[in-house]
Amino acid sequence: MRFKDSIKISFTALKANKSRTFLTMLGIIIGVGAVIIMMSLGKGAQSLILGQIQSIGANSIYIEPGSFDPKGGFSMDMALEEMTIKTLKLKDLESIRKDPLVDLAYSMVYGSSRAIYRNEDEKITFIGITPEAYEMDDWHAVNGRDVSEDDVRSIAKVATLGHKIAEDLFGEEDPIGKSIRIKKTNLKVIGVMEERGMEMFQNFDEYVYVPVTTAQKLLLGVEHLNAITVRAKSESAIDPLIENIRLALRENHNIYNPEGDLAKDDFKVMSQVEAANMVKQVTGVLTAFLSSIAAIALIVGGIGIMNIMLVSVTERTREIGLRKAVGARNKDILKQFLIESVTLTLFGGLIGFIIGLMFSLAAAVILSKVLNTNWSFVMPFGAVVLAFGVATIIGLVFGIYPARKASKLNPIEALRHE
Repeated sequence: MRFKDSIKISFTALKANKSRTFLTMLGIIIGVGAVIIMMSLGKGAQSLILGQIQSIGANSIYIEPGSFDPKGGFSMDMALEEMTIKTLKLKDLESIRKDPLVDLAYSMVYGSSRAIYRNEDEKITFIGITPEAYEMDDWHAVNGRDVSEDDVRSIAKVATLGHKIAEDLFGEEDPIGKSIRIKKTNLKVIGVMEERGMEMFQNFDEYVYVPVTTAQKLLLGVEHLNAITVRAKSESAIDPLIENIRLALRENHNIYNPEGDLAKDDFKVMSQVEAANMVKQVTGVLTAFLSSIAAIALIVGGIGIMNIMLVSVTERTREIGLRKAVGARNKDILKQFLIESVTLTLFGGLIGFIIGLMFSLAAAVILSKVLNTNWSFVMPFGAVVLAFGVATIIGLVFGIYPARKASKLNPIEALRHE
């Protein structure tokens, strides 16, 4: 039997019971569609974060508390460690600023509380910063002024407000010169920041910005920092500056580490390239994990196809016997039922791909509006390969048993089947 004839027979058999054919494909449709959506959203998130990291500048260096993981990668323990380790201090920032390879450097410490103005009470995140943060991010107050170095030195009770939190607390009222209360401390509003929106899944318009010393001494009662960001004077200065920073911080932290073993340090220093690689790794792992969960539907769909094909073999036993009686070989019957199985999964994969594509595009548009950011629609080539490659493999794997069973039927017994 020619391959072309096998395809025609397969299509005829599948069209004979359209409802059952569709229900059989449903698991494949859902599985492929879900995997496509997960992969597209994962790549979209990765593209968004990497773009925002790169927008900060190629010469950026990030310093965080916690030891370096010699195995590489990301873990929840690492994330928790960065929030609880208290090794970075303002003296580290001062040491870094003295390096001639440094263009700018700023520190950050953060916490959460409530901001109160008269009858308005809003849950907020406050961020203690040094004034270089405004210059490095090229982001300033559009009303009033930024936090200054004098504010940091004097532990001034002042704050600049994100655009949204200013609207939530003050409405149409001008907030400049008014006082808000955070953790029993009254802070004078000295500025309202330019509207910025979402970046790296953070809404900067909802934050309250205070001098880093004010956050440490008055709001948190701590001495440590959560992070230090540095901008090197040139791209060629990045590697030597990273080494200089490590040496300076080891001296400040009394770490004897002549061999330069990063696992012995109580801090991490990353270039923008390393930070981008970590983002790729984290988003890659999350995408793979979510896709693997969605892929369970593919396995369920494959089992459904095998069951339906077994039912089909039973229903068409006399047909199989008749074909064998007029000369059809075992391999012809095997080929026909395999083609039917693969056709089911391929069509299911195609429909699932189209649905996944449409949902991914809609999700990108919705996320752009909800998060007030430019969420890119990304359809990785691997998703296309997966949609049709995995569908074909499932059709073959789960179709082989029913097809072999059909090909092994005895033609005489098959013709007697009622």
